[in-house]
Amino acid sequence: MTIGELIKELQALPQDMEIMVINEDRQDPIDIVTISRGSWTDDVHPVAIDEDDFDPEFIQDDENGTVAVLVTW
Repeated sequence: MTIGELIKELQALPQDMEIMVINEDRQDPIDIVTISRGSWTDDVHPVAIDEDDFDPEFIQDDENGTVAVLVTW
């Protein structure tokens, strides 16, 4: 889902409605702590790497990140 698609879906809802994130395992509500952006290391470094030796890492980059992130608690 893209930001545009998410905005379109959210615009159909009442503007004063609260957002709730549900925990997959326990179905408990989770609070959204912050919204930021970042990229996976394989997006940042498009170099041929042996996949068996590469463990992708997420790097927060609020200015240039390619992925939107909802940080929950």
